[in-house]
Amino acid sequence: MKSRPLLWGAIAGMLLGSFSGPAQARDLFGNGGIEFDVDTIVEFEFAESNGAFQSTFGVINLETGVKTPLLVEVKPSDRAQTVERPSTYTDDTGQSQSQDFLGTPGNTVPQPLVEFEFEANTRYAFYLESSYNGRPVNLLYSTDAQNPNSRRQAEFRGDFSALANGEGALIRWDDTGEALVRASDQDRDFDDFIVIVGGYQDCPYDEISEFDSSTSR
Repeated sequence: MKSRPLLWGAIAGMLLGSFSGPAQARDLFGNGGIEFDVDTIVEFEFAESNGAFQSTFGVINLETGVKTPLLVEVKPSDRAQTVERPSTYTDDTGQSQSQDFLGTPGNTVPQPLVEFEFEANTRYAFYLESSYNGRPVNLLYSTDAQNPNSRRQAEFRGDFSALANGEGALIRWDDTGEALVRASDQDRDFDDFIVIVGGYQDCPYDEISEFDSSTSR
């Protein structure tokens, strides 16, 4: 039996919209921003992380600047590893024996499933705030324009329609690692912090690789 879809409000708005006039606002979900034309509750699930930083994923209201932390790492990875080991420059997603500072739900992130209510017609973005050995090193945004040099640090796999029909989406972050390595040695694998957005409550962690492949086609 399928669980309930995890995008309340937006789904109702779509249904009502089919019987009413043209929408006054459009829903946004991507690197240009996050905005819904009705109050909308969205569920977020931590999938995994692969990086030496300890990070917090959250939502920022771009109109007020208020940040709301959602998924919080209590340590950089499931087990301690040395930063002296060079990056493989490959995507480690779904590799349970990863040597790239693997963090998993229930371990690195004790509370891996949360909800957030987005207010209608309000512009938001996601953020990833990271530290290393207790020292702040990065504050990155899902909106390119908020990052230095408008650099893309979050990759969306799935759009608003994927959320509304219950398929869900992925947000894959790349934290640059610039606090630890030179620019020439940085990777761009977008596997440093991965979040499942929407979908269904029974979306299994071990199917993330299959889900990732299907949404990137």
